[in-house]
Amino acid sequence: MVKAEKLGVFVNSVAAFFSQIGETLTDIDTPYLHDNASPIGYDYSGVIKITGPLQGSVYVSAPSTMLRSLLTVMNEPDSSLAIMKDLLGEIANTVSGNARTEFGSDFVISPPQVVDGVPSHAFLPKERRSYIIPFHWHGSNAVIGICIA
Repeated sequence: MVKAEKLGVFVNSVAAFFSQIGETLTDIDTPYLHDNASPIGYDYSGVIKITGPLQGSVYVSAPSTMLRSLLTVMNEPDSSLAIMKDLLGEIANTVSGNARTEFGSDFVISPPQVVDGVPSHAFLPKERRSYIIPFHWHGSNAVIGICIA
C-alpha cells in the first residue's frame, strides 16, 4: 500500500486542477483508510488503473452538481453527461499524472475510464483497503480514492 506520507501528491494534484481554472478548494479533509467492501463515491467516478511494480487504481468521484458547476466556471456552455464525464476523466488524469512524477516511471497509468457511481470491485478488490481523501468545493463533496499495492 502507498505510504500515508505520499498522499500529499494526490491532494496537491486535485488542488492544482482547481487552481488551473481559477478556483480554490473549500476544504480537503484528513485522508482515512476505508474497506473496499463498500466503496465510497458519488454519481460518477474517473478511474485510472495503475500497473507496473505498483498495482491498483486511483479514482476521483464527484456528484453531477459539482461537475455542472465546474463546467459553468470554465465557461463551457455544454453540460451534457458526455462533457461532465470528460471533465471528470480530465481531473482523474491530472491527479494520476502528477502522482506519476512523484512515484517515477514505474507508476504506469492507463487512460481514465469514467464509470457511473462508485468503481466496481474490478478496480477496488474487496480484500484490499483504499485511502479516501474527501474534498469540498462550493458546497459539493467529492473524493479521491487510492487503492495501490
